Amino acid sequence: MSDHWKTHPNFEGLQIKADGSKIKYKGKLLNIKIHKGKTGKLMKKVSFNRSQYSVPKLILETYGEPMPEGRHYATYKDGNIENLHPDNLYWNKTHIITKERKFENDLKSSKLTKDQTYSAFVSHSKGIPISKIAENYKVSDMTVYRAIQRLKRKIENNN
Repeated sequence: MSDHWKTHPNFEGLQIKADGSKIKYKGKLLNIKIHKGKTGKLMKKVSFNRSQYSVPKLILETYGEPMPEGRHYATYKDGNIENLHPDNLYWNKTHIITKERKFENDLKSSKLTKDQTYSAFVSHSKGIPISKIAENYKVSDMTVYRAIQRLKRKIENNN
C-alpha cells in the first residue's frame, strides 16, 4: 500500500504517495519543506506552478473526505507535523496547536536549546542576572528573557 500513488483531483500531474510521505508533479519528486507562517506556526509546504501549497491540505484533498463547509484547514490529529499519513489529518475551522506543541515549535525557532532554556530558567531563579546568562550563551538578553518566559508559561499551563 505504501508504494501506491494517487492523483490529486484538482491538479493534473500531481501525485501523492498513500502514506503522504512523497509528492510528485509531472513525474518529478517535489521537495517538502518546513515553512514558518506569519503566526510562527510551522507548516509543511511544496512548491509547483509558481505557488506554494499546504502538504496536509493536498493530502486530505486527495485521500480524505471532501472539505466540509466552513472547515478550510488541514489539521494533524496527533499534532505531529512529521506524521503526514491521511489517517492523521482532518478538516478543521482553525489552526489548532496544543500548548505543548507551541512550546516545541517556539523552541525550534529559539537560539537556545531545550537544555539551555531549562538551565537559564534555573539559573535565573537562583538570582543570576539575565545579562550574565545571555553572556554565557553568547545570545542577547532578550533571547534569554523570552526563553525564560516561554518556560514559565509552559509550567503554568501544566499546573
